[in-house]
Amino acid sequence: MYEVKVYKVMREPLTSRYLLILDAVDQAEESVLIPIGKFEAENIHSRKCTGTGCRKSAYDMLSPILDGLDNVTFEKLVIDNCDCGIYKANLFMTAGGKDFRIDCRPSDGVVLAMDRNIPIYVKHPHECCEINN
Repeated sequence: MYEVKVYKVMREPLTSRYLLILDAVDQAEESVLIPIGKFEAENIHSRKCTGTGCRKSAYDMLSPILDGLDNVTFEKLVIDNCDCGIYKANLFMTAGGKDFRIDCRPSDGVVLAMDRNIPIYVKHPHECCEINN
C-alpha cells in the first residue's frame, strides 16, 4: 500500500469517460487511474480549482456539519479493492473514542479526504485488481 495525492481529473477524448488520476507521493510507485462519473469529476475538480469561476457542490454543505461534530477524527482513505474495473474504498475514522471503517466509493472518499486534508492510500494495482471470471 502506498500514499497518493489527487493529480487531476480528465475527460478521456476517445470514450468521453472521466478519469481520476492519483499520483504516488513517493515517485517510485505507480499512478492510478480510476474511472468516475461526470458529477464526481466536477466535485473533485472543484476541490482543486482556485479561480473565481469555481463552482460549489453538494459536498460543500457537509463540511460545516462535520466541523460541528465533537470527537470525530478522519484518519485516512484506503482504496483497497478493484473487481472487474470497479474500485472500492474505505474511510477510516474515530468518533466518540471508537474506530470506524466506512465503505465508500473512491470518488466520494476522495472529496472528503481533500476537504479534511487526510491521506489517501491505494493498494498496489496488481494486488487488488483481479478480474473474476
